[in-house]
Amino acid sequence: MDINKKVINILSIGHFITDAYSGFLNPIMPFIASKIGISMAVATLFISISNLFSNLSQPFFGYFSDKIQKRFFIFWGIIMASLFLSFLGLADNIYSLIICLILGYMGVSFFHPQATSIAAEYSKSGSSKDMSIFIAMGTFGFALGPAISSGIVEIWDLSRLPFACFAGIITAFIILKNTPKIKSQNIKETNISIVNAFINIFSSKPVLILVIASIVKSFVVSSFTIILPFYWKSAGYNVSTIGFILFGFLIAGAFGVISSPFFEKRIGIKNVFYISLITVLPLSGIFYLFNGKGIIALTSFILIGYVSFLAVPVNMSLAQKLMPEFKSMISGFIGGFSWGVIGIILPLISLFSEKAGIMNILLIIAFIPVIFSYFIKYLPEKQQY
Repeated sequence: MDINKKVINILSIGHFITDAYSGFLNPIMPFIASKIGISMAVATLFISISNLFSNLSQPFFGYFSDKIQKRFFIFWGIIMASLFLSFLGLADNIYSLIICLILGYMGVSFFHPQATSIAAEYSKSGSSKDMSIFIAMGTFGFALGPAISSGIVEIWDLSRLPFACFAGIITAFIILKNTPKIKSQNIKETNISIVNAFINIFSSKPVLILVIASIVKSFVVSSFTIILPFYWKSAGYNVSTIGFILFGFLIAGAFGVISSPFFEKRIGIKNVFYISLITVLPLSGIFYLFNGKGIIALTSFILIGYVSFLAVPVNMSLAQKLMPEFKSMISGFIGGFSWGVIGIILPLISLFSEKAGIMNILLIIAFIPVIFSYFIKYLPEKQQY
């Protein structure tokens, strides 16, 4: 097998496994909250804390990943994610819950910048098609995660969830054995300080737009997948049903990632962004009109997942092409930092949802991508990079 293809395949498997663990939490969080006696607002606050300690740190991990050039972050990222996110099932107080969340999601954040950077280096000419394979596998894993965690809890109970850690531990050692050691020529070295690296990245208008686009996408996905399980639980949905619905949303997102290069080739990068951003509103309107329940509402919900992820590969590929000297850091901003920013906002969204109603708040959120779509016109044309 071609070395490039082998590396992409191995890293994609690691991405699938790591993101499967990161998807464990959402469907079971209402039941963990009930177990330890906390409200929806407090539960989402703890999710935000984990985001602060993990996703916001991804650009920093990316910087040191570019410097250290070892597989440390990939290996230990999978180990930490598999152990601590599986042990969420044993959390019986707020302290153990916070520890598992912080260390588990920090493991997820260890993995992503370095793995995404290496995947970009081994892709053919940095194509969004190769990147879409890597990203899609992570999305498939994230989609399967809720089904796995909710299935285990439904069939047995929360206390059996730790047994899920073995798949990640085995995968980590397989990847360590089969992934080529990182060589200096594979990742462009830079002697720039971390402060100047941040300044350089955020002084680029197109890159800044791409980072904000990722934040907007994360805002929509997080709001719909974290808050809605509380709505459906109050409507009488059981844990496996909620997990299955979230599975459908994220699987649709994975297919959005896979189909992204197809649309990019035929209609261009900017139009992919426009479709991804603007169509969230009418689909959310349908979901709202049918009160978030029933075939039509759930179909529109799944389609929101598809369009929300549609621009992810072109977003990542374009950002890395615009600043190739900071591939891991860019990966940290696009793939992690954006989720961390939303983690800060989520407790407020949960609080507003409790006061104004979950469905009303989600409809308001759907207007944000439409408003932001105005700035897509400032992205460069393909021939400009």
